[in-house]
Amino acid sequence: MGSTEVIPMLSLVIVILSLSALAYFAARPAFRAAKNRKPEVDATPRSATSVPEPTTLEGALSGQLMRGEISRSHYRSVMQRLASRDDQEHPFVVPEAGDSGIAE
Repeated sequence: MGSTEVIPMLSLVIVILSLSALAYFAARPAFRAAKNRKPEVDATPRSATSVPEPTTLEGALSGQLMRGEISRSHYRSVMQRLASRDDQEHPFVVPEAGDSGIAE
């Protein structure tokens, strides 16, 4: 590596370092002001474990399972009954071969 390659590279490094230092010192007051600023809204801290109430039976059951209120076997049996009931009320219909299932 000759001096013809070192001088431009060194100049580039010096320019980049100078621009970085300039950007740092230019933005520093804004960062300090933001750090010292108090929040404008009265933000009441929410519990990390607070979640919205479930809107479906499946959601309520899975919540009970996670909290240990019901056993895994009880959860499975209730979900099996729900699936059976759902299958009777809303049977799954497989379209004929070649039928897209879209009404024309």
